[in-house]
Formats: sequence, structure tokens, C-alpha cells
Amino acid sequence: MRRRNFIKATGGAGAALAMGAAFPAPAIAQGIRELKMVSTFVKNFPGLGTSANRLVERIQRASDGKLRIRL
Repeated sequence: MRRRNFIKATGGAGAALAMGAAFPAPAIAQGIRELKMVSTFVKNFPGLGTSANRLVERIQRASDGKLRIRL
């Protein structure tokens, strides 16, 4: 086998392995993703803080709970 073909063949498998190792197994099994949302305002700050809370709730409802966001 030529060196270049060997590198192409094993490089694809290595990249797939690296992607699989990047996500924890329970999250993949459940199909749930967790994200962290950073805000400069306090969580219950009137106006700007509460709108971030509403955004998080809407995203979770729209994704049927498969996308969880911590504020």
C-alpha cells in the first residue's frame, strides 16, 4: 500500500474516533446537549436578565428538551 493512501485511510478513522471521544457517552445515548450561556446581567435582573431566562426556556421547549442551556 502506498504511504499516501495509508494516511488517507487511517486519517479518516482517527478523526471519527476523536469526534466520538469528544462527547460523553450518556449525552449521546440520550441525544441531549448541554450548553452554558454567559450573561453580564444577574439572572433575575428586571428586563435584561429575565429576557435571557425566557430565551433559555423557549430554546428548551423548541428542542423538546434535547438542548439544555444553563444560564
